[in-house]
Amino acid sequence: MLLEQKYFTGVIWQDFQHKEMMELFAKLRKARADKKDKDAFRFTVAFLSMYANHHFKLEEEYMDIYYYPEKESHKKEHKEYIKTLKKFRANHKEYSEEAVDKLIKKINKWILDHIFGDDKKLGQYILDAEKTNKE
Repeated sequence: MLLEQKYFTGVIWQDFQHKEMMELFAKLRKARADKKDKDAFRFTVAFLSMYANHHFKLEEEYMDIYYYPEKESHKKEHKEYIKTLKKFRANHKEYSEEAVDKLIKKINKWILDHIFGDDKKLGQYILDAEKTNKE
């Protein structure tokens, strides 16, 4: 799957990880549409937990390295997402169409809010900082 330009932050590792997330999201939506989503649901929930921890940790390391001024609010967003994901997992241990629909809605909202907002700003800040360091 090619990632559309609008999802790019310009930071290679960030874009790569976002691409993985978008591919998983597309597979979950397709599985839901094909009514073959039990395994896709379990895999997606497990992957999201692993992904969130790894992706957020890496972003936060870069925020520290470059003294990102919005670090605290961005970290707060990460904590809220992890809290939401844990609550979702606790409430939806078993597959149901309702759970899949909720998960798709949550991922979509997170993509719109976090990637298009916070991550784009962070990505631009990192690119600017790296450019300044090279000069």
